[in-house]
Amino acid sequence: MPNYRTRFSQSAGSQRVRAKFFGVGSAGCNIIDGVPFPTVVLSTSSADLARSRAERKVLIGADRLLGVADSSPDLVKQLPSIVGHELFDVFNNTELAFLMCGLGGVSGSLGSRMLCSIARAKGATAIVIAATPFSAESIRRREAATKALAGVLSSSQLVIEFDNDKLSSLAPSLQLHRAFDLLNGIMMRPATDLCAVMSRDDVSSFRQILGESSYGRFGLGLGRGDERVDRAVAEALSSPWFDYDLKEVSAAIAVYSAADPWDKEVEKILSLLEERLPDIRLGWGSYADTSLGDRIRLSLILCKKR
Repeated sequence: MPNYRTRFSQSAGSQRVRAKFFGVGSAGCNIIDGVPFPTVVLSTSSADLARSRAERKVLIGADRLLGVADSSPDLVKQLPSIVGHELFDVFNNTELAFLMCGLGGVSGSLGSRMLCSIARAKGATAIVIAATPFSAESIRRREAATKALAGVLSSSQLVIEFDNDKLSSLAPSLQLHRAFDLLNGIMMRPATDLCAVMSRDDVSSFRQILGESSYGRFGLGLGRGDERVDRAVAEALSSPWFDYDLKEVSAAIAVYSAADPWDKEVEKILSLLEERLPDIRLGWGSYADTSLGDRIRLSLILCKKR
């Protein structure tokens, strides 16, 4: 059995978590386009901001990013005078800050780390959802992404990595631009599902579940028919991004959704996960999604120490 299970949104009168979505760099601007949440985009490119429909847009010079992309306590204290109060103000009334980005470029790599530092200074929980480069891309870009990943892991509560190389296993016959559209939708799923099940009171529990397990990967499962629970769990656990020994997993977040969520299905899902991952701290939630029809969906974030 796991150390404990924690259900999100247990109290009927609790307020939904206050979440904000940040698109950092070109990839981040694409990912958050049109999401039904408060949005902010930040980039070193005015072209990225011009095509974005975000509510707030922040243009920042690469030289400023190079100077502030550091999470040291001394520098965090100086950030308002360095980057201006505007960037601090965008974290007002925010408990969860989802930072969507691609790592390897200047905006995504340095901007995400800087925003993590500001989120921490403002008391918000930063969750970075990041795409990392194809192995065929330049060595310099891949090395920059590796360095950036280490930086955001040290600055954020959680980083969920999406390795672009796994796109081929998800959509082997799709053209690249359509595959990226598919990936953008998948990258949004853990964030939107967390928003659907978490209340403001759940944030501290969420942080406790994660503990020091700041490195996450994502799996998605769909199922229909008599064995739909087994199918959804099996598909989620077979995610191409779970390319490591699952014995390393120490924390998991599971979100179950159905047109009419059923407690019996929830219990079976959690039991199946505990059988495969017996030593995890498990947080879970469920919500109704009528668009699923006769299917169920399982979103699964598996986390470990990096």
